[in-house]
Amino acid sequence: MIQNLADNLLDQALSLAVSDIHLIPVEDEYRILFRIHGQLQNFTTMPFDVGERLLAHLKYRGFMDISETRKPQSGAFQAELQSQLVSVRLATIPNFRFIESMVIRVFSENDMQPFQQSTVFKQISSSILSHVRNKSGLLLFSGSTGSGKTSSMYSLAHSLSLWSPLQIITIEDPVERPVSTFLQVQVNEKAGLDYADIIRATLRHDPDILIVGEIRDSHTAKMVIRSALTGHLVLSTVHADSSYGVLARLVELGVDREEIRQCLLGVTYQQLEKLYCPFCADYCHALCNHFSKKRTALYEFLDKEHIHSFFKTTKEATPSNTIIEQRKKGVLYGFFSPQ
Repeated sequence: MIQNLADNLLDQALSLAVSDIHLIPVEDEYRILFRIHGQLQNFTTMPFDVGERLLAHLKYRGFMDISETRKPQSGAFQAELQSQLVSVRLATIPNFRFIESMVIRVFSENDMQPFQQSTVFKQISSSILSHVRNKSGLLLFSGSTGSGKTSSMYSLAHSLSLWSPLQIITIEDPVERPVSTFLQVQVNEKAGLDYADIIRATLRHDPDILIVGEIRDSHTAKMVIRSALTGHLVLSTVHADSSYGVLARLVELGVDREEIRQCLLGVTYQQLEKLYCPFCADYCHALCNHFSKKRTALYEFLDKEHIHSFFKTTKEATPSNTIIEQRKKGVLYGFFSPQ
């Protein structure tokens, strides 16, 4: 019964294009919420004992410790749903009474779209693609949490591989979404494998494209730069509040300015923008099916010229297409709500 309940929940999530399922304990029941196109929606409730059994079943499938309810845990498994292989990532966290809640992230390889189609302004995504095709160096992505940085890196690498076969290796903590055509390695700090150690090992596997999930510290930053300087195309993310903030963050991490100038192909700062539905106007429901896409990425791109100019003058030259300008243009074109 519980296995059928779990499979039905995942099946409905896949049908409704749900990115996250939230299982939250509330008094004597569990609430189940779906995040659809960035919006959290109430889905159903279930008795508390059923919710506990469902969590235990999912933890078992995700190779997590069923008896441990005092500490946060994470796990993952794959399931075949609707004739396709779906990757499921689990994360639990207990409240002060040691009652667990769970977030389930659902991925399908079929969700990956060509990088050019990730934004309504295709000339910008095409420009980013042209800056890295058949080149070695470093391309950095930045943006707020949930802005789609990992999806953009995967999509870009996948699009590049459509022109010719490429050895694509990813290093992540944890692996965001399994892709059969990528060689994916997960950081395991308990086993003494951090980002820098794995980067050093993967370079012996002759990657055409190396994706590093996140530059967190000085050691990782310097290893990423070294990889880019040795003739590989490296994609990674840096937490910063703007495209120029990425450059300042690299300097703060102790990376040499000249090395940044030599290897950095560009910096992309991105945000997700909700698309306007003329049929629903400003009250568009998450389950509206008038359009296949509900959101689009907006990319603000700094190329080598902007980067060199910044390090030479320390002045922030305005990119040709800022996110603010794209929003204004999108309103005029009818892509975004005028409100």
